[in-house]
Amino acid sequence: MKNKKRSYLTTKIGGKNRTMHFSMNFWAEFTDVMGVSLEQIGEVFENGVSFKSLRAIIYSGLLANDMENDNAVDYNLYKVGQWMDEFTSDQINDVVNTMMQSRILGNDINMGIERNTIAKDKDDQESGNDQPAG
Repeated sequence: MKNKKRSYLTTKIGGKNRTMHFSMNFWAEFTDVMGVSLEQIGEVFENGVSFKSLRAIIYSGLLANDMENDNAVDYNLYKVGQWMDEFTSDQINDVVNTMMQSRILGNDINMGIERNTIAKDKDDQESGNDQPAG
């Protein structure tokens, strides 16, 4: 169940509807949980999304939203891992897609997926004339 605001996702997890927020607080928590620096985030997703990184994404998104809104936190990283047993592939796709659409960080750490790409040839780059691909 998508939220109307970009970078938010509400889904049923842990027996109730909970909201994830893919904000700067999310990225700070995610890098801490994964033990990587901001510059290393791209390396985390080089070979796709692992179970460890997916669990960290969900946990960090939940925690960011709950801490930002002074909500009680009734879970930890391992509890979130247990809750993921009930997740459907659609829910997993929603989580990953919402995180990628948050536009907090650049495309270089966007799991290799570029958004709003514009094809440029050498002449366009030199003249500054950007034309949509097609």
